[in-house]
Amino acid sequence: MKILLDTNFILTCTKQKIDFPEITNQITTEPIEWLVPQDVLNELGVLKDRTGIKIKDRNAAKLSFEIIQNLNPKIIQLPGKNPNIDIKIVNYIIDKPIILATLDKNLKSRVKNKILTIRGKKNLQIV
Repeated sequence: MKILLDTNFILTCTKQKIDFPEITNQITTEPIEWLVPQDVLNELGVLKDRTGIKIKDRNAAKLSFEIIQNLNPKIIQLPGKNPNIDIKIVNYIIDKPIILATLDKNLKSRVKNKILTIRGKKNLQIV
């Protein structure tokens, strides 16, 4: 099972102390291949180094970066020149059996793929 991680999903799980790799392994018996777009890593890198944002948000970005490194994910290059990462994600996963881990309602509505999302305070669900 391939799961593509979106920036807001990773950051929210980090802020809410949700161990998404562990919980995801509990809700499925299939082996998981984590996919992380280079664009997502770039976004996290900018957030962790940016001044003028809340320290809590900067620390969450730093921790998210560490969590991703521990996952040993496959880093993917999203096709296209569009600066909008969501559009690039949609174009990448269309017609592929990839689960999208996101909380972005707009992004969820654009894809027909299964979605890994947060339910309640600390639960994850594939819908």
